[in-house]
Amino acid sequence: MKFAKTIAMTAITSSALIMTGCNSGPYGNMNNTAKGATAGAAAGALIRSKGDSKDIARGALAGAALGGAGGYIYDQTK
Repeated sequence: MKFAKTIAMTAITSSALIMTGCNSGPYGNMNNTAKGATAGAAAGALIRSKGDSKDIARGALAGAALGGAGGYIYDQTK
């Protein structure tokens, strides 16, 4: 079971980093929506890391949604 958690955390973290690279602009600058989604996914996965792999994935998705929404709102009001 611990091995499955390790695999899940590795997959979530690496996919967040890959998505971050895809969201960068032509000069390497990320907008706050991408930054918020990445940070939210990492935080959500870490918060739910005591559960099973489905809990970790749900935490990452919820964190990415909340972080992305917060970053989007910040970009729009800036």
